[in-house]
Amino acid sequence: MRNNDVEELYKIVKTGTPVTIWGGIFGPFGNGFRILKPGYRGSDVYELQKRMKRLGYYPLYIDGIYGDGMKRYVIKFRKDRGLRITHNIDYEFYKTLGIELIE
Repeated sequence: MRNNDVEELYKIVKTGTPVTIWGGIFGPFGNGFRILKPGYRGSDVYELQKRMKRLGYYPLYIDGIYGDGMKRYVIKFRKDRGLRITHNIDYEFYKTLGIELIE
């Protein structure tokens, strides 16, 4: 979206209306993977939380924020899968979680 698109939507959509931001055919990973660290926010964090929840590794509210609660479950997932222990979510973590980009 461009700024003029946002301005137009502002005239049409009421404050507080839920919206979905779609990131193209690759969704939140349309620009590739980024190494996620505690404190990061975004649709990629949101997607990871959803996938971790499906596997039973994230019982908290899915909010797209990599907070203290998520750190605990990232470490548990890493330990259970034999991954290197770190709070960062890296390519190894994505792949183990079943998220891979293909061309």
